[in-house]
Formats: sequence, structure tokens, C-alpha cells
Amino acid sequence: MGQGRCVLGYRSDAVEFDIDPGSRSKGVLEVGPYFSHNRAKIRSFVSIPYTVVRGTKDGPTLCITAGVHGTEYVGIAAAIRLSNAIKPDGLKGKLAIIPVVNIPAFVERAYMCPIDGVNIQGSWPGRADSSIAHMIAHRVFSEFISKADYYLDLHGADSHESEIAFAHFQRIGNGDIDLKSEGMARALGLEYITVSKGETGKGYSYREGPEHGKPTALCELGQGDRLLLEEVSTVFDGLANVMKYLKMLDGPARTTENQKILSTRKVGVKHGGLFHSAAKPGTILSKGDIIGEVKNLDGEVIETVHAPTKGIILLMIHNPLVEPGEKLMTWGEL
Repeated sequence: MGQGRCVLGYRSDAVEFDIDPGSRSKGVLEVGPYFSHNRAKIRSFVSIPYTVVRGTKDGPTLCITAGVHGTEYVGIAAAIRLSNAIKPDGLKGKLAIIPVVNIPAFVERAYMCPIDGVNIQGSWPGRADSSIAHMIAHRVFSEFISKADYYLDLHGADSHESEIAFAHFQRIGNGDIDLKSEGMARALGLEYITVSKGETGKGYSYREGPEHGKPTALCELGQGDRLLLEEVSTVFDGLANVMKYLKMLDGPARTTENQKILSTRKVGVKHGGLFHSAAKPGTILSKGDIIGEVKNLDGEVIETVHAPTKGIILLMIHNPLVEPGEKLMTWGEL
């Protein structure tokens, strides 16, 4: 896709979204220009691959994104696997997959966009007249998410994090959309589900999707800088089950018994040093149990971190170096 005219911040190459029934399209979304060298004013573009599959029968349109953070590999691999596994003759409706939204971060093994330092998760639905990360969010949102009936965003652990599998959705106060977002989150088939509501999550996919009329769920799973096949399979199976829930694939959607919807809080430290953990993601603790200790460079304990309530560690920063006031984990209250 090379020589399209630049209009309103990006090239005029058309995205192949409205494809014929029973067909598949793979394309590249080109976003830009941004200037890779300010003195020379070199015009550069970001190329984002996508796949669109349209079934032979009518049904809803589902958009799936992954790689909003460039180091969250489980979701990326699950999205790629799904894009190759789904066949038009077994599909009702349309499936659009963008396996790596944040290509600049992905190629640099970075969490946020290295060109402008912007976190795309927080900038949805983006802006066409801003820096490149905002432009990426704007183009993906306008070309794909806004044209879908439902939206799934796949995330995972950054390089310094480890987390168990859990789903997330936001209640925006619209009963129909909230119910469908929760249904998608449940259909991912994970034991734990977290929920936010009200004014939280502005600029985040799980809020902006519903605010724009698209029931949305988010999936989390991963171990920093690792790609574990069993985790990819967990997410892949969840995606297939969501598609059954939406009647896009034949067969009944699997129901997961005893799912728990959790409220969450951040647990942090007051002092800097080396954190010596006595627990790990998935550990269930009672209120007051010891999570770990912060020690200084003399090996002295300067802080003991306790469980704030009965709950479970959903995500933990596994890099032991902590700074004063730093987040240590995401805590799910049981």
C-alpha cells in the first residue's frame, strides 16, 4: 500500500471491510504521517496488519484487537491463531481482527508507543490531528471498532508483570449494553471477572466501546516477556466461546460455573527497596496475611505488606525493585 494520497493525517488506501459473503481479506492499515527525524522532516507511516472474514450467513460483526501494548504476547498470538482458524463457511456474520495495534511498540519490545511515549490504552477513540499513537487509535476505532456490533480487546502482562487469567468489562448505565458486555466477559470462560463503573476508564477500550454503543469485554492473561502455549490456548478457546455466545459459530456456548465478579484495588508500597514476595498471582489470602517485605540494601526489613482484605492477587509486578508509592499488584476482593 504505498502511494495513497495523504488526507487528514493518513493515506487514502481503502480498508477492505465490506467484503463479499464467504470471503476473507488480509490487508494493511497505514497510519501517518509522522516525522521520524525532525530536522529532515522525513515522512513515515505505521503499517498495521488486519484480517476480515465474512461468513456465508448473516450475523453480527465482532472486532477483536490485541497488541495495544506491544509486549502483551498471549493476546497477540491468540488473535493470530483465530484469524487463521476461522473459515467463512463456518461463520455467521463478520469477524475483524487487528492482532497488533501498536506496531511501533511491538517491534521495539516496548509497552507504550516509543515514537511519542503515548499509551494507546487511555487514548481511545483517538485523534486524527495529534501524535502517531492517537492517530493509530483514531484510525483503528473509526475503521474497525465503530463498524462492529461487539468488541473484544486482548491484553496481558507487560515485561515486568505476571497475572492470572481474568476478564473485565465496564458498566456505563445502559442496561442492554451492560448486560451484553457482561455476557461477553462471562463467555470468555474465566473464573474471575472484574468490573468498573461510572466515570472510571475514560479513554480505555472497555469504556469507550460501550460509550459508542459497542458491548465490550477485555481479556487479561500472561507472564512478562513469555509466550506460553497453554495460555494462548486459554484465550483462543475463550474467543471461540464468545463467538458461540454471539451465535457466530454453531454450537452452544460453554458456561463456566462459579464465576466470581470482583471489585479491585491497587496494593502498593510506601518505601523503596527490594521486594521479597511471599505470594504470587493466584494466591488467595485473608485480611492481614503477609504478602511480602521490602528490604533495604543492608537487608533490613523496612516495610511489611499485608493483604488489605480477603482476596486474590490478579496481577503482580515481579521485578523486585520498588520505588516509594509504587503499585505492587492488582488485588481482587473476595
